[in-house]
Amino acid sequence: MRLMRILMTFLAASALYAQAPAEIKLRPDLPAGEELYSPEANNVHVKHPDEKWVRKVKSPTLEVYPVKNPNGTAVIIAPGGGFTILAIEHEGRDVAKWMNQRGVTAFVLRYRVGLESGAIQPMDRAASMKAGIEDGLLAIKTVRERAAEWKIDPKKIGIMGFSAGGYVTIGAATQYEAASRPDFAMPIYAVAPAYKVPAGAPPVFIAVSFDDNERMTSAATALADNWKKAKLPAELHIFADGGHGFGMNRKGKACDAWTGMMESWMIRRGLLPQ
Repeated sequence: MRLMRILMTFLAASALYAQAPAEIKLRPDLPAGEELYSPEANNVHVKHPDEKWVRKVKSPTLEVYPVKNPNGTAVIIAPGGGFTILAIEHEGRDVAKWMNQRGVTAFVLRYRVGLESGAIQPMDRAASMKAGIEDGLLAIKTVRERAAEWKIDPKKIGIMGFSAGGYVTIGAATQYEAASRPDFAMPIYAVAPAYKVPAGAPPVFIAVSFDDNERMTSAATALADNWKKAKLPAELHIFADGGHGFGMNRKGKACDAWTGMMESWMIRRGLLPQ
Protein backbone atom coordinates (compact mmCIF):
# COMPACT_ATOMS: atom_id res chain seq x y z
CA MET A 1 0.00 0.00 0.00
CA ARG A 2 2.82 2.37 0.90
CA LEU A 3 4.57 1.51 -2.37
CA MET A 4 1.36 2.28 -4.26
CA ARG A 5 1.09 5.73 -2.60
CA ILE A 6 4.71 6.49 -3.52
CA LEU A 7 4.06 5.42 -7.10
CA MET A 8 0.92 7.56 -7.34
CA THR A 9 2.80 10.57 -5.94
CA PHE A 10 5.57 10.05 -8.49
CA LEU A 11 3.12 9.75 -11.37
CA ALA A 12 1.26 12.88 -10.26
CA ALA A 13 4.51 14.81 -10.03
CA SER A 14 5.60 13.53 -13.44
CA ALA A 15 2.29 14.56 -14.99
CA LEU A 16 2.59 18.02 -13.47
CA TYR A 17 6.15 18.37 -14.76
CA ALA A 18 5.06 17.28 -18.24
CA GLN A 19 2.38 19.94 -18.48
CA ALA A 20 3.09 22.65 -21.01
CA PRO A 21 3.66 26.10 -19.51
CA ALA A 22 0.86 28.63 -19.62
CA GLU A 23 1.07 31.03 -22.55
CA ILE A 24 0.30 34.70 -23.03
CA LYS A 25 -0.46 35.86 -26.56
CA LEU A 26 1.19 39.27 -26.83
CA ARG A 27 -0.41 40.13 -30.18
CA PRO A 28 -3.79 38.38 -30.47
CA ASP A 29 -4.47 40.67 -33.43
CA LEU A 30 -1.89 38.78 -35.48
CA PRO A 31 -2.64 35.46 -37.16
CA ALA A 32 -1.15 32.50 -35.32
CA GLY A 33 1.52 30.66 -37.19
CA GLU A 34 4.62 28.77 -36.10
CA GLU A 35 5.95 25.25 -36.21
CA LEU A 36 8.18 22.97 -34.21
CA TYR A 37 10.87 21.10 -36.11
CA SER A 38 13.81 18.82 -35.42
CA PRO A 39 17.19 20.44 -36.11
CA GLU A 40 19.91 18.44 -37.83
CA ALA A 41 21.21 15.75 -35.50
CA ASN A 42 24.82 16.85 -36.12
CA ASN A 43 24.10 20.42 -34.95
CA VAL A 44 26.58 21.06 -32.12
CA HIS A 45 23.86 22.64 -29.99
CA VAL A 46 21.49 19.67 -30.08
CA LYS A 47 21.59 17.68 -26.83
CA HIS A 48 19.16 14.85 -27.60
CA PRO A 49 17.39 13.42 -30.68
CA ASP A 50 13.93 14.49 -29.50
CA GLU A 51 14.87 18.17 -29.20
CA LYS A 52 12.61 20.60 -31.04
CA TRP A 53 13.20 24.17 -32.20
CA VAL A 54 10.67 26.73 -33.40
CA ARG A 55 10.41 28.56 -36.72
CA LYS A 56 8.03 30.81 -38.69
CA VAL A 57 6.71 32.62 -35.61
CA LYS A 58 4.09 35.09 -36.81
CA SER A 59 2.51 36.01 -33.46
CA PRO A 60 4.66 36.60 -30.35
CA THR A 61 3.98 34.56 -27.23
CA LEU A 62 5.27 34.38 -23.66
CA GLU A 63 5.67 30.99 -22.00
CA VAL A 64 5.14 31.47 -18.25
CA TYR A 65 7.38 29.69 -15.73
CA PRO A 66 6.12 30.67 -12.26
CA VAL A 67 7.65 29.59 -8.93
CA LYS A 68 5.99 28.49 -5.72
CA ASN A 69 7.89 30.99 -3.58
CA PRO A 70 8.83 33.89 -5.88
CA ASN A 71 11.56 36.28 -4.78
CA GLY A 72 10.00 39.15 -6.76
CA THR A 73 12.43 39.12 -9.68
CA ALA A 74 11.27 38.30 -13.21
CA VAL A 75 13.32 37.62 -16.33
CA ILE A 76 12.10 37.54 -19.93
CA ILE A 77 14.28 35.19 -22.00
CA ALA A 78 14.75 35.61 -25.75
CA PRO A 79 16.36 32.58 -27.45
CA GLY A 80 18.66 33.03 -30.42
CA GLY A 81 18.43 31.68 -33.94
CA GLY A 82 19.43 34.33 -36.46
CA PHE A 83 15.85 35.66 -36.72
CA THR A 84 15.07 32.50 -38.68
CA ILE A 85 14.41 30.05 -35.84
CA LEU A 86 14.36 29.97 -32.03
CA ALA A 87 16.71 27.56 -30.25
CA ILE A 88 14.08 27.41 -27.56
CA GLU A 89 15.51 24.63 -25.37
CA HIS A 90 19.12 25.46 -24.38
CA GLU A 91 18.63 29.22 -24.88
CA GLY A 92 15.10 29.42 -23.51
CA ARG A 93 13.34 26.77 -21.46
CA ASP A 94 16.52 25.46 -19.82
CA VAL A 95 17.34 29.02 -18.75
CA ALA A 96 13.82 29.44 -17.34
CA LYS A 97 14.26 26.30 -15.22
CA TRP A 98 17.61 27.60 -13.94
CA MET A 99 15.93 30.87 -12.97
CA ASN A 100 13.04 29.02 -11.29
CA GLN A 101 15.50 27.13 -9.10
CA ARG A 102 16.61 30.51 -7.73
CA GLY A 103 13.11 31.85 -7.08
CA VAL A 104 12.94 33.92 -10.26
CA THR A 105 9.71 33.97 -12.27
CA ALA A 106 10.70 33.35 -15.90
CA PHE A 107 9.07 34.00 -19.25
CA VAL A 108 10.36 32.53 -22.51
CA LEU A 109 9.64 34.89 -25.38
CA ARG A 110 8.75 33.36 -28.72
CA TYR A 111 9.30 36.55 -30.69
CA ARG A 112 8.52 36.85 -34.37
CA VAL A 113 11.08 35.21 -36.66
CA GLY A 114 11.16 34.07 -40.26
CA LEU A 115 8.70 36.72 -41.39
CA GLU A 116 8.04 36.63 -45.10
CA SER A 117 7.33 39.20 -47.79
CA GLY A 118 6.86 39.41 -51.53
CA ALA A 119 5.08 37.24 -54.05
CA ILE A 120 7.36 34.23 -53.54
CA GLN A 121 7.58 34.93 -49.79
CA PRO A 122 11.34 35.20 -49.22
CA MET A 123 12.40 35.80 -45.63
CA ASP A 124 12.38 39.46 -44.65
CA ARG A 125 15.21 39.57 -42.10
CA ALA A 126 14.89 43.30 -41.46
CA ALA A 127 11.19 42.92 -40.67
CA SER A 128 11.96 40.11 -38.21
CA MET A 129 14.67 42.17 -36.49
CA LYS A 130 12.34 45.15 -36.07
CA ALA A 131 9.49 42.93 -34.89
CA GLY A 132 11.75 41.17 -32.39
CA ILE A 133 12.52 44.39 -30.53
CA GLU A 134 8.85 45.38 -30.60
CA ASP A 135 7.96 42.00 -29.10
CA GLY A 136 10.62 42.33 -26.40
CA LEU A 137 9.32 45.74 -25.33
CA LEU A 138 5.72 44.51 -25.34
CA ALA A 139 6.74 41.51 -23.22
CA ILE A 140 8.29 43.75 -20.56
CA LYS A 141 5.24 46.03 -20.52
CA THR A 142 2.87 43.06 -20.27
CA VAL A 143 4.74 41.40 -17.40
CA ARG A 144 4.87 44.71 -15.52
CA GLU A 145 1.13 45.30 -15.99
CA ARG A 146 0.37 41.81 -14.67
CA ALA A 147 3.14 41.62 -12.06
CA ALA A 148 0.72 41.09 -9.16
CA GLU A 149 -0.46 37.78 -10.69
CA TRP A 150 2.96 36.21 -10.12
CA LYS A 151 4.01 38.26 -7.05
CA ILE A 152 6.63 40.10 -9.08
CA ASP A 153 8.20 43.37 -8.04
CA PRO A 154 7.40 45.72 -10.97
CA LYS A 155 10.83 47.31 -10.42
CA LYS A 156 12.69 44.00 -10.84
CA ILE A 157 11.73 42.96 -14.35
CA GLY A 158 14.63 42.21 -16.68
CA ILE A 159 15.28 40.80 -20.12
CA MET A 160 18.04 38.55 -21.38
CA GLY A 161 18.77 37.06 -24.77
CA PHE A 162 21.22 35.02 -26.78
CA SER A 163 22.67 35.99 -30.16
CA ALA A 164 19.63 37.31 -32.09
CA GLY A 165 17.79 37.30 -28.77
CA GLY A 166 20.62 39.49 -27.51
CA TYR A 167 19.75 41.91 -30.31
CA VAL A 168 16.21 41.97 -28.93
CA THR A 169 17.64 42.52 -25.44
CA ILE A 170 19.87 45.44 -26.42
CA GLY A 171 17.05 46.96 -28.43
CA ALA A 172 14.74 46.76 -25.42
CA ALA A 173 17.43 48.27 -23.17
CA THR A 174 17.83 51.29 -25.44
CA GLN A 175 14.48 51.87 -27.20
CA TYR A 176 12.05 51.64 -24.28
CA GLU A 177 9.33 53.94 -23.02
CA ALA A 178 8.54 54.26 -19.31
CA ALA A 179 6.16 51.28 -19.23
CA SER A 180 8.48 49.00 -21.21
CA ARG A 181 11.83 49.88 -19.60
CA PRO A 182 13.66 46.78 -18.38
CA ASP A 183 15.13 47.11 -14.88
CA PHE A 184 18.18 45.11 -15.98
CA ALA A 185 19.39 43.50 -19.20
CA MET A 186 21.65 40.52 -19.90
CA PRO A 187 22.77 40.14 -23.53
CA ILE A 188 24.74 36.91 -24.06
CA TYR A 189 26.94 36.60 -27.20
CA ALA A 190 24.63 39.22 -28.66
CA VAL A 191 24.26 40.78 -32.06
CA ALA A 192 23.68 44.50 -31.55
CA PRO A 193 21.32 46.89 -33.35
CA ALA A 194 22.29 50.48 -33.94
CA TYR A 195 21.58 52.26 -30.65
CA LYS A 196 22.17 55.25 -28.42
CA VAL A 197 22.36 54.74 -24.67
CA PRO A 198 19.55 56.65 -22.93
CA ALA A 199 20.38 58.51 -19.74
CA GLY A 200 18.32 56.08 -17.67
CA ALA A 201 19.32 52.84 -19.38
CA PRO A 202 19.34 49.77 -17.12
CA PRO A 203 22.43 47.99 -15.76
CA VAL A 204 23.74 45.27 -18.08
CA PHE A 205 25.49 41.93 -17.69
CA ILE A 206 27.39 40.95 -20.84
CA ALA A 207 29.00 37.60 -21.67
CA VAL A 208 30.77 36.32 -24.79
CA SER A 209 33.51 33.84 -25.72
CA PHE A 210 36.77 35.16 -27.13
CA ASP A 211 36.69 32.50 -29.85
CA ASP A 212 33.22 33.61 -31.02
CA ASN A 213 33.18 35.60 -34.25
CA GLU A 214 34.37 39.19 -34.17
CA ARG A 215 30.89 40.59 -34.65
CA MET A 216 29.86 39.23 -31.24
CA THR A 217 33.05 40.13 -29.36
CA SER A 218 33.03 43.65 -30.81
CA ALA A 219 29.36 44.10 -29.89
CA ALA A 220 30.12 43.04 -26.30
CA THR A 221 33.10 45.34 -25.79
CA ALA A 222 31.35 48.26 -27.50
CA LEU A 223 28.32 47.78 -25.25
CA ALA A 224 30.51 47.99 -22.14
CA ASP A 225 32.32 51.04 -23.52
CA ASN A 226 29.09 52.83 -24.36
CA TRP A 227 27.59 52.12 -20.94
CA LYS A 228 30.78 53.43 -19.33
CA LYS A 229 30.63 56.64 -21.38
CA ALA A 230 27.04 57.06 -20.20
CA LYS A 231 28.24 56.48 -16.60
CA LEU A 232 25.91 53.53 -16.19
CA PRO A 233 26.70 50.17 -14.54
CA ALA A 234 27.86 47.28 -16.69
CA GLU A 235 29.70 44.01 -16.17
CA LEU A 236 31.50 42.28 -19.04
CA HIS A 237 32.88 38.73 -19.13
CA ILE A 238 34.94 37.45 -22.05
CA PHE A 239 35.64 33.74 -21.72
CA ALA A 240 38.70 32.19 -23.34
CA ASP A 241 36.72 29.59 -25.25
CA GLY A 242 33.22 28.29 -25.83
CA GLY A 243 32.43 29.53 -29.32
CA HIS A 244 28.95 30.69 -30.23
CA GLY A 245 25.60 29.42 -29.02
CA PHE A 246 26.60 27.62 -25.85
CA GLY A 247 23.53 28.70 -23.87
CA MET A 248 22.89 26.31 -20.98
CA ASN A 249 24.84 23.47 -22.61
CA ARG A 250 27.92 22.51 -20.61
CA LYS A 251 30.91 22.28 -22.94
CA GLY A 252 33.85 21.68 -20.62
CA LYS A 253 35.20 25.08 -21.62
CA ALA A 254 35.67 28.48 -20.00
CA CYS A 255 32.18 29.59 -21.02
CA ASP A 256 30.67 27.09 -18.55
CA ALA A 257 31.34 29.67 -15.81
CA TRP A 258 28.90 32.20 -17.25
CA THR A 259 25.85 31.19 -15.19
CA GLY A 260 27.81 31.41 -11.95
CA MET A 261 29.06 34.86 -12.92
CA MET A 262 25.52 35.95 -13.77
CA GLU A 263 24.18 34.60 -10.48
CA SER A 264 26.80 36.56 -8.52
CA TRP A 265 25.94 39.71 -10.48
CA MET A 266 22.23 39.24 -9.78
CA ILE A 267 22.96 38.82 -6.06
CA ARG A 268 25.00 42.02 -5.99
CA ARG A 269 22.22 43.87 -7.83
CA GLY A 270 19.67 42.71 -5.24
CA LEU A 271 17.87 40.51 -7.78
CA LEU A 272 18.64 37.30 -5.89
CA PRO A 273 18.96 36.76 -2.14
CA GLN A 274 22.41 36.27 -0.64
